[in-house]
Amino acid sequence: MELPSHRSPRPPAYLRGEDTPLIRPYLLAYEREQERRRQRDRRTAATLATLGIDFHGATA
Repeated sequence: MELPSHRSPRPPAYLRGEDTPLIRPYLLAYEREQERRRQRDRRTAATLATLGIDFHGATA
């Protein structure tokens, strides 16, 4: 008769790569802000294009 394998109620003590963020949160925040600015510029350009005005985006 074999004994059942040992099972602990606690999770393993090692870290999995999927659970550890490799990119710093401030970098992600900066990239998200840049994408929001680009999206706003695209919308502004589309709106102004209906009025015949060229818009080349913010240069800052």
